[in-house]
Amino acid sequence: MQVRELMRAEPRSCSPDDTLATAGRRMADVGCGFLPVVAERGDVIGVITDRDICCGLTTRDALPSQVKVRDVMSQEVFSSFEEDDLSNALHTMRTGRVRRLPVVDSDWNLRGILSLDDVVLAARSEEDKTYRGPKYDDVARTLQAINDHPTLAIF
Repeated sequence: MQVRELMRAEPRSCSPDDTLATAGRRMADVGCGFLPVVAERGDVIGVITDRDICCGLTTRDALPSQVKVRDVMSQEVFSSFEEDDLSNALHTMRTGRVRRLPVVDSDWNLRGILSLDDVVLAARSEEDKTYRGPKYDDVARTLQAINDHPTLAIF
């Protein structure tokens, strides 16, 4: 199965020059906690989550309307191409320990969002030999990798 078969097309995004208030409202409008950050020329240059917004605001003495997305976004972008095999996208999620991937074209322009939630809903048992989509085992391994936090040493 290719990523394009499960991705959500027509994704919402934001600009690095948007404020956290704008990004937060955009997330609230569509009920999500993740937006790709897209440059003027259309390529994905970062991502911002509702957690980024929260942490960004609690470490500054500023209003959401005064802080730019660029100040708190993650510039390390884990992404996928539309034509990628879904197993490659799950591998990227495991490696990056992320639940959502911007789906881009060859020019890094945003084409969609692949969410682990959508993969979970499409997953089937290994026993279903005719199904070419995600299997429960792949989803479980991905969730384990994302949630495997290193143990903190207590001194």
